[in-house]
Amino acid sequence: MMEWAQHLVEQYGYWAVFVWTFIEGETALLVAAALASAGLMEPYRLIIIAAIGAFSGHLFFFWIGRWHGLRVIRSVPFLRKHYPRSKELLDKYLDQYGGFAVFIFQYLYGTRLVTAILFGCSSIKLWRFCLLQAINCTIWAVVIYTAGHLLGLGAQAILHRFGLYGLLVVVGVIGLVGLVTYFRYGHRHVKHHINNHFRRRKEDKSGG
Repeated sequence: MMEWAQHLVEQYGYWAVFVWTFIEGETALLVAAALASAGLMEPYRLIIIAAIGAFSGHLFFFWIGRWHGLRVIRSVPFLRKHYPRSKELLDKYLDQYGGFAVFIFQYLYGTRLVTAILFGCSSIKLWRFCLLQAINCTIWAVVIYTAGHLLGLGAQAILHRFGLYGLLVVVGVIGLVGLVTYFRYGHRHVKHHINNHFRRRKEDKSGG
């Protein structure tokens, strides 16, 4: 069974990482890094593929921004959903940091694709965007891989000491703590942000 799983990972694992990092790949890279900690994938190869996948995705959506710009965002529900927040953040960070804002959006889940298109709509030069993204995606791949590798080592230690049920209990407890923390501290902030967003939309419509 272990040999079959290893063969499956070797055949399709790296391709899966490339495809997911092309879009939004933290989860896929975390899982792959955990597998690498168990010896099922090669760390350096994984980091390189993840960085290339993320860079290719950024460049592709940047090109879409240069080609058709906002027309694509408005025609795709997922992109249209994240557009207001992404536009607000992009204007803010471009004003403060210029092109170096690309480093910030790499870690804001859900806004990455939209902002890559918006960067394409902006005045940033293609060579500058490519250079910054090459550095950005490499750093991101190393950071996320390291986190996933450490999680994988921790999971192996728990599995070795307490068995599969012990690991499931730990995962369940961590998930429960995460939910409690979110609803205790984060839910109010998210709700406040959503209410502000809809209030601004209502004011824009009434003003128009």
